[in-house]
Amino acid sequence: MSILRVALALLLLAAGCTDSQPVAPPTRPAPPPAPAPAPAPTPEPEPPTISEPPGCDGERQRAQGYLDAILPGEWDGTPFRFYLFDDFPEAAGDGYLEGQLEEVRHLADSITAQLGYPIIEVGGAIPVRENMPEGWNAPTLFGPKGCEQWRERGEILGINHTATPPNHAGGGASYATPRCAVFSYFLTDGPAMDFPTYARTAVVHEVFHLFGFKHSDDQARKESQGIFMSEQLTRGRDGDRAQYPTSDDIDALRCVFPDPDHPR
Repeated sequence: MSILRVALALLLLAAGCTDSQPVAPPTRPAPPPAPAPAPAPTPEPEPPTISEPPGCDGERQRAQGYLDAILPGEWDGTPFRFYLFDDFPEAAGDGYLEGQLEEVRHLADSITAQLGYPIIEVGGAIPVRENMPEGWNAPTLFGPKGCEQWRERGEILGINHTATPPNHAGGGASYATPRCAVFSYFLTDGPAMDFPTYARTAVVHEVFHLFGFKHSDDQARKESQGIFMSEQLTRGRDGDRAQYPTSDDIDALRCVFPDPDHPR
């Protein structure tokens, strides 16, 4: 009996092996697809290249050569915005800031009326920006400290200094730093404030410095360094000493800041 049982068991085992199917190994899930690469950042568009209008002869390059004036190179057809930091002292008097903004508005309107397109517009009086470096409004021989960092592209900034600029005679002062388009004031009582029209319109004179213009009698710089102002814009017109541009001063701007749409 035991032999028969063993034989029977062997037969059953053989039959089971014959009828069974091979077992496939367990399948692993496919790995998830790799994430798509992030799109490359879109580069900022380059400012349009504005060709020199007919009748011009290198005025834009000469303007850039005046104390490294930055505005001619930034010009892309968008008017520059003029702002004043509103930290002026009591010596400036009531309404001084608004008077300065009004002078720039008058200049902007005169430019647009003569050239047919705007170059500058008034942004207004604004608070001093946060995180300004220590000594930012202390006068130096080379302009406001760090002005390249806290002035934004397309801006013209007017600031008040805390003391008389070096080598400056008189009680009041204003001067331009063309390399960062900043116009600096030092306002107090003194000889410079004895001519109210002259003091009020000096902002127009300084803006032309920021545009790359030099005094009418400036013989210290090469011909390639700046465009000559008129005598009126340099010294003030006869009678009231107002420093307003002549039509020739404004016409010269079309070569420094050409109209991108309708060059003349």
